[in-house]
Amino acid sequence: MDFNNFKFQISNFKFQIVGIILVVFMLLSNSACWYYSFRGTLPPHIKNVAIPIFKDKTAEFNIQQVVTDQIRLGFIQENILKVADEDNCHSVLYGTILSIQDRPLVFTESEETGEAVKEYRVTVKVEVEWFDKINNKSIFKKQFTGYSEYDPTGATEKDRETALGESLSQITEDIINSILSGW
Repeated sequence: MDFNNFKFQISNFKFQIVGIILVVFMLLSNSACWYYSFRGTLPPHIKNVAIPIFKDKTAEFNIQQVVTDQIRLGFIQENILKVADEDNCHSVLYGTILSIQDRPLVFTESEETGEAVKEYRVTVKVEVEWFDKINNKSIFKKQFTGYSEYDPTGATEKDRETALGESLSQITEDIINSILSGW
């Protein structure tokens, strides 16, 4: 009987050791997540970014300010790089608005008016260059596109301005992701 009790104690001890190893492993793997920071993927010497007014190749009124403000706001909200003025920065995000297009997406047909556009898609395309001022070189130069749909009749709350804002949010997110992952 003592022998069986001894076997039970050894078996129980092995189970406890395996449990302790699993707990330690889980704690160590989770501790890496607690330490993780998006900052770690950026060049170490770049602490801030200037975002001057984007150039505009479209005929859209006041779009330069709208696009620039939206992208600056995205950087401020994400808090990855501090937004600085161009004279005192480590990097600059230059941008050009290449195009803004409204294209019919959904049509309706009625006896009175014939065929009408029920929904449009606005597509915004920008080109961005992230420039390292300290090393005096371009980190990347890419084009980004964002789009969203809107109701031209005003029957819904989603108008062109809202769709344009959603398009710019997509672009801002893509730019920030490129800075974090691709440079």
